[in-house]
Amino acid sequence: MGLSGELPPKTFSNMTNLQTLSLRYNALSGPLPPDLFTSLSSLRNLYLQHNFFTGEVPQALFYLTSLVRVNLAENDFSGPMSSVLARKQSRSKDEPVANERGVEAPPPQKSAEAGGGGFFAAAIGVGEGERGGEGLRLRFWEGTFGTAYKAVLETGLAVAVKRLRDVTMPEKEFRKKMEEIGSMDHLNLVPLRAYYYNGEEKLLVYEYMPMGSLSALLHGNKGASRTPLNWEARAAIALGAAKGVSYLHSQGPTISHGNIKSSNILLTKSYEPRVSDFGLAQLVGPAATPNRLSGYRAPEVTDPHRVSQKADVYSFGVLLLELLTGKAPTHTLVNEEGVDLPRWVQSVVREEWTAEVFDLELLRYQNVEEDMVQLLQLAVDCTVQYPDKRPSMDEVVAKIEELCRPSSHDVNDGDFVEES
Repeated sequence: MGLSGELPPKTFSNMTNLQTLSLRYNALSGPLPPDLFTSLSSLRNLYLQHNFFTGEVPQALFYLTSLVRVNLAENDFSGPMSSVLARKQSRSKDEPVANERGVEAPPPQKSAEAGGGGFFAAAIGVGEGERGGEGLRLRFWEGTFGTAYKAVLETGLAVAVKRLRDVTMPEKEFRKKMEEIGSMDHLNLVPLRAYYYNGEEKLLVYEYMPMGSLSALLHGNKGASRTPLNWEARAAIALGAAKGVSYLHSQGPTISHGNIKSSNILLTKSYEPRVSDFGLAQLVGPAATPNRLSGYRAPEVTDPHRVSQKADVYSFGVLLLELLTGKAPTHTLVNEEGVDLPRWVQSVVREEWTAEVFDLELLRYQNVEEDMVQLLQLAVDCTVQYPDKRPSMDEVVAKIEELCRPSSHDVNDGDFVEES
């Protein structure tokens, strides 16, 4: 639809017979008006996914007796969520999001890099807080392979619980894969803390990343209140993410991420990047994998379950282009026709990159223009058509490290975001 901004109060106050409300895939933001659902007594279907709503879900929603389907994914809601609503969000036979049984934790592993995290030493009872509706507070968003929930347990510990869908892998094979993913322990990876397998229910428990995703940071708030992301921050995010992917590749020639994109680069409180969703592309059936991963997929990839390391490099190159241009991979328009981001950048002659390609928020940093051009050239090298012409992730890391070396033109003394 192309809607943006906040919903005003009493938007649907006279629509008592409304049965389906769909505002999905827009750029709506801010909290939902407290009176949004008070008059919608006939509402059966609610679709608010893929916006930028914040705050708590109005309590009136929990008391709509006709409500059958709810999708609030890919927003930034917080606060308590009714167990009834949790069931309606569920994709599997209206089961609650959290099961009564514990979640199995893999054995501890040594960290590959200081601060890389680890695993819980004991089982986590994810269902314990949800029974009373007080101990477990939820926030939820939709991903490629399932729905993710922020859960704050009774102890105050925040975790991210990913509920996988369309996983057809036998239990023994699934557990083996979890052990492999759990052994991937690096400063720039989101640590897998635990997992759960029971028939149709498969849950993964990760360390929670409080600042959300790079995608939300780049594209979420385009209004006057937006906090610009400066050059130093973008370069640091690029370097950290590259190190995470490079570490994955170092675990063996057949090990790849398979789903690199900006929504899978999560951020800590200090805006340090953590790569998420690694290893999941091989778990799910074809129904869970879109035909085209939003402009990130390398041209040679035909089977999303078999993504090479060079295909990862291509996806990472698109990610770099996204960081530098501020554009989402499939939102670039040339003559009103959709063009993927690599082709659009390559269509602009190098001499015009500064004026035509870079995000306007970066143009204020004229003293780092050459570094920006070099990073853009690296992104172009990563997204060439032929896989053997692309650099390795080790080479990508080395190049970005060169650009990130301390120099006289560092900006903002280490601040990651600039006050607007």
